[in-house]
Amino acid sequence: MRNKFFLKGMALFVGTALVVGGCNKEDEVPSFEEMTFQADEVLNQLPVGLTASNDEYAEMCVDFIESAVDMSAFSENLTPPDNARKSDKKGSGDTWTWTWSYLGESFTFYWTYDEDSSKKYWSMDIQFGAGPVYDYIDAWEAKDGSQGHVEYNFNWVLIYEEDPGDYEDLFWTYDWSLDSNGTYTFEMTYDSSAIDYDYYLQYSVVVNDDGSGTVDYYLMGDLFYHMEWDALGNGSYAYYYGDFETTGTWSAG
Repeated sequence: MRNKFFLKGMALFVGTALVVGGCNKEDEVPSFEEMTFQADEVLNQLPVGLTASNDEYAEMCVDFIESAVDMSAFSENLTPPDNARKSDKKGSGDTWTWTWSYLGESFTFYWTYDEDSSKKYWSMDIQFGAGPVYDYIDAWEAKDGSQGHVEYNFNWVLIYEEDPGDYEDLFWTYDWSLDSNGTYTFEMTYDSSAIDYDYYLQYSVVVNDDGSGTVDYYLMGDLFYHMEWDALGNGSYAYYYGDFETTGTWSAG
């Protein structure tokens, strides 16, 4: 699997650039709606019997779900800093820019918010010096909060890499929906345009209104774990490795 932790560290580096810098209070303040989805909405729906269980597979199940819904390394990037200034429009939405300098080098960020009758949209691009502009974030959410999508494009890492290598067309994507029955469906995928695998890593999570649900964990395009649990937190798991398969159960804590 490509270096997931390096990328998360780079995302935090970008996050620092969003909040550090001088402010110009005379500029117009960006007007936008924030994303309403919160990971705790999914996690709080899990049964106490699952989250309190000390069985290693129950704990692994909860870890998978927490990893799937965790967008904390990127969430601040959907909000412009105080020093953002309004610039030319991008499409029908307003675009705001700001520059961050570090060790004599400068990064320019282009942030856009837009909406239509049913959805809210956010996007952000990154430019190093006078170089090319790279996509970084594209996100949308239904205005009723019923579904959403966030895509982080790591092509901007090419700022530091002359050879695109592993980072070309590399994405982290998050997709979720909440149906009328109160069931959350959430999918996190770590993917690229490479054809070696369907994707490098994927979590697929379903949490029903009564707290029961399922989680599937894929690595390099293959299913490694399937887990399911009931409304009390009792669960079962299946682990796959090639032709090898093992199954088991756990009791609610």
